[in-house]
Amino acid sequence: MVRCKGERGLTLVEVLAALVILGIVFIGFMTVFPQMTLFNAKTGEKLETMNLAKRELIDLKNTPSMLESYAINKGDKYERHHKVNGDYEIEIDCYKADNKYCSDSHQLKVLHKIHIKVMKQKKMISETFGYVEFK
Repeated sequence: MVRCKGERGLTLVEVLAALVILGIVFIGFMTVFPQMTLFNAKTGEKLETMNLAKRELIDLKNTPSMLESYAINKGDKYERHHKVNGDYEIEIDCYKADNKYCSDSHQLKVLHKIHIKVMKQKKMISETFGYVEFK
């Protein structure tokens, strides 16, 4: 075997050291992927429940009598509970708020504060607040 001057190959120790370093870096990257999947699942559920709560608030704003028809009157507080898709429980609390003067129509409006909580297995996932005018 003829060797040229200055030419040198890799030893077995150098190759093994390079493989160990690459393995450590690769394992570090691989531990991130399951955490990203879990984070994406939680974010998706949070987004879904936020949209669910907002849709419920829009329904109440469009038809405020809907809350009164479902409600159990408890003085200045009304509340309603129901399940959606069997997975989420929506709890709606309505509190009598201050009367507001509307400068456009020169009328006094009675607004009620709406608190919507979306829960899964008794754990609150999302909530939103809004106001609804009752006639």
